[in-house]
Amino acid sequence: MKKRHSHRGERIGEEIRRIVSDLLSRELKDPAFDGMISISYVKTTDDAGLATIYYSSLGTNDEEIEAGFEKAKGFIRSEISRKLGIRRAPELRFKVDEAERYGRHIDELLDELDLPEGAEESQAISFGEISDIINSYEHYLIFTHIHMDGDTLGASIAFADAMREIGREAYVVVGEELPRTLELVKTTSVVNASDASLRTDKWEEAPYLAIAMDFAEISRLEGREELFSGAAESLCIDHHVTSSPNCKYSYIEPGAAATAELVYRLLRSEDLPVTERAATALYVGIVTDTGRFQYSNTTPETHIITSELLKAGADFKSAYREIYQNIKAEKLLVQNAMLNTLDIFAGGKAVMAYVRHNILAELNAGEDETDGMSEVLRGIIGVEVSVFLKERPDGKIKGSMRSKEWFDVAALAAEFGGGGHKRAAGFSSDMSMEEVCLLIKDKLSARLEQPVT
Repeated sequence: MKKRHSHRGERIGEEIRRIVSDLLSRELKDPAFDGMISISYVKTTDDAGLATIYYSSLGTNDEEIEAGFEKAKGFIRSEISRKLGIRRAPELRFKVDEAERYGRHIDELLDELDLPEGAEESQAISFGEISDIINSYEHYLIFTHIHMDGDTLGASIAFADAMREIGREAYVVVGEELPRTLELVKTTSVVNASDASLRTDKWEEAPYLAIAMDFAEISRLEGREELFSGAAESLCIDHHVTSSPNCKYSYIEPGAAATAELVYRLLRSEDLPVTERAATALYVGIVTDTGRFQYSNTTPETHIITSELLKAGADFKSAYREIYQNIKAEKLLVQNAMLNTLDIFAGGKAVMAYVRHNILAELNAGEDETDGMSEVLRGIIGVEVSVFLKERPDGKIKGSMRSKEWFDVAALAAEFGGGGHKRAAGFSSDMSMEEVCLLIKDKLSARLEQPVT
């Protein structure tokens, strides 16, 4: 793996970080900056046209800080231009460093826990350290999370493809059939955990790296734990703010729209090949995790990366056709059955609906035919939060939550042992459908009927 030690964007980003940090300590006198504020890092596009400045704070309201930065943006840009000796400074965007906040929160939680002697904490690593860990191995098993989506599968396949292109051995280990809508990215690198090729002496004797792609909790392996734990080391690459790392190493970047973005940046930073197949897989990961670029996690960088994937040969036409324009009639029948259970409450701000396993069986509908139902519900006028519940064959309830503008559904999902993003999250529960519905309705009613602060 060839490593590039110098990048124009990274150099400019570091200079901007230094300049803005100096301005905070010396010249920016807005009361919004009275607390302890630090500039964590600056992400700059390759052409230096846009710089995203990530900051962390203690003792000051984030909204006040952001407003303060917006007011001072013109002055900050002029100082960057003057001190760097350039005619036009990059456009600036300011964002809270959720990764730093997440790490601080985890440290606080760990301090409160009475961990058993010998328990191993996950080591949070920087983006640049990912390649050092990967370079230590020639063999990789990449794991998708259960109920796989386009991001976990697309990012995994793209990484495996890149490793194979440079002569290394990599497999994407799944524990279930691929969703019909994602079969367009399937390759020979995708194997089921029961595949005999993974039970050979070679894999038992040769050290390999296990990678949890787009998740961090071992509970989401479901039946593949032995293969995962048999690795010499484990690494998780994820973008979910609610992740609780169970791997030896973890890189979590909540600011990324999709884990596919992180994998693309990794491949590009190390001059690794992005084949047409890998580009398509990464495109699928991004387009599905951003809801066709409609979700709030979509950033300017998302569009830049997507354009580069198209240049690399991503087959976006086939991706759209297979994912969004190739539905079965059974999906419409499932939607009709779901609407029969529709419950709008909390003054019209929340909607919930469900479908039971026996209904899916009667309609001859598979898992694919339930995808996207929470988005359908969220589209109702006046609704802020939508919840779709599905009963699985084993009786467990799988919940999918979406919000429109301000409600943090990831926090609500975490109360049920799940997680995700602020505007899109999910969970699984062993409670009955009636119990889950009642609990969610109580929680949402209490929170949505209060005025937004």
